[in-house]
Amino acid sequence: MKRSSKLLTFLRRLPPYLVLALVVAAAGPYCAAQADKAGAPAPGGTARPEADKADAAPPSMSMLELFERGGWFMLPIVLASLVGLALIIERLISLRKDKIIPPRLLDQLKDTYKPGQEDRSAGLNYCHANASPLARVLAAGIGKMHRDEQTVEQAIEDAGANEIAKLKRNLRGLFAVGSIAPLLGLLGTVSGMIKAFQGASVKGLGKATSLAQGIYEALVTTYAGLLVAIPVLVFYYYFLGKIDRIVSEMNDLSIEFVEHYMAEPAKA
Repeated sequence: MKRSSKLLTFLRRLPPYLVLALVVAAAGPYCAAQADKAGAPAPGGTARPEADKADAAPPSMSMLELFERGGWFMLPIVLASLVGLALIIERLISLRKDKIIPPRLLDQLKDTYKPGQEDRSAGLNYCHANASPLARVLAAGIGKMHRDEQTVEQAIEDAGANEIAKLKRNLRGLFAVGSIAPLLGLLGTVSGMIKAFQGASVKGLGKATSLAQGIYEALVTTYAGLLVAIPVLVFYYYFLGKIDRIVSEMNDLSIEFVEHYMAEPAKA
């Protein structure tokens, strides 16, 4: 009972995006294997002539067969794909625009905290109650509202830099996965080519079939590495572009905030 309760506690602490990534990764090879079984001919089917077999295209391989042909180099590539999938799901959840820049946050703040109001607790409490990157940036400006405009702008810039660093969190890991996966595939291919030519040197070049089979099996790791790296890098640059758009909008709202709260006291 104690072990089961500890296991349940451990599973509850796992991030949901990581659990989803593991489920997808585990279900993928199984679905591929089932699809291959469904497309295979029945055991009692009529045998095809030898001439037709020679002209037929080579049979397709399932994900499990690719994993076996690639050798142990496929293991770090699969682990890299799991890490990349988990990071992509985590960033898709964290970089939602309504979570970073809540709609009408600045407009509602203007109704709660008026320009020139000495008691800043209303504005700070509103920002803390509506926790978000934009709210934390505005709260930093409200905290320095009793100072001059330059100090307020500097506080907003410092808070904005911290929030941008948080938005870019895990992007380095995503770029690392996209860069390392093809290198792992290339390393596996080079290792397989060495083994293939080593076997050819022992058996002789007359065994061209054995050499060709060794080469094509060695190329499986490069194929797998590129299959992981390409979508990971696509998502990496997509997230960078999305962060740039979000930061640009946050800058516009910060400028509007400073102009609204600092221009009115100056006129007074």
